[in-house]
Amino acid sequence: MLDALLLAVTLVGGALPAADTVVALRRGDRVVFENLVGEIVVQAWGRDELEIWRGDDEAELMVLRSGSTVRIVRDDAKGRRRSVEALIRVPAWVDIEIGGPSLEVFVEGVQGRLSVRNVRGDILIRDAGGMVDLRTIEGEIEVRGAAAGVTASSQSDDVTLYNVSGPVSVHSGSGDIELVDIRSEAVRAETQDGDIVFSGTVARGGDYGFYVHDGDAIIAIPSGSNARVSVSTFDGEFESEFLVTIERFTGGREFDFVLGEGGARIQIQVFDGKIRLLQRR
Repeated sequence: MLDALLLAVTLVGGALPAADTVVALRRGDRVVFENLVGEIVVQAWGRDELEIWRGDDEAELMVLRSGSTVRIVRDDAKGRRRSVEALIRVPAWVDIEIGGPSLEVFVEGVQGRLSVRNVRGDILIRDAGGMVDLRTIEGEIEVRGAAAGVTASSQSDDVTLYNVSGPVSVHSGSGDIELVDIRSEAVRAETQDGDIVFSGTVARGGDYGFYVHDGDAIIAIPSGSNARVSVSTFDGEFESEFLVTIERFTGGREFDFVLGEGGARIQIQVFDGKIRLLQRR
């Protein structure tokens, strides 16, 4: 994912030549990367400026302001629709929207709201402070550190979240979903053809749903969790490290049980695969 551009950023260690473009930003501004193709790295820093560095042979980028919206677009005035390879530094507080038909995206340290939409290309987010909304058709999604929740959807690849707080809603059409160190009162994860792996806390009164058509669900929660659990499997198995007393059972392998004092709601549905409920100690 973004190997060449990330390597270049690492090698310079933050000591970059003069920027190609420098634009002053004001509190309340929103930055929109529009219809880009190629690779971009967006990093937050402590200045109220947007600065752009790009490769010598890459497409030029234009910055257009309309009120509080700052748009970044390719300069196709000469009719050459070349790809972009660029490093952009932005104020940490700014809200960002990124879009493009074929775009690899890496964003680090942004504390405002973040939205990414592409058709093809991987998306990697690190240390996000605001709400994160990511959607791609063909590409992997990975988030490492988010403080205000994540919505993520990939139609054909894996979705991975590490160290996330806040509401989580994740979908994959034909990939695995891995949710690690999640602290949330509301989680929904769904995949048609893949596995779901979850480890995180269970909040009192929280609502957690895990839905798999063809694959396994491995759910690891703290040993002292208080939750009412509903399990459904058409053609699969159920294993639990918790002592389970079945309260309700129907012929389609649906059953309920209570952990501790109840309180939270956990629903696990797998059509064809195994369900494993594990204890985090």
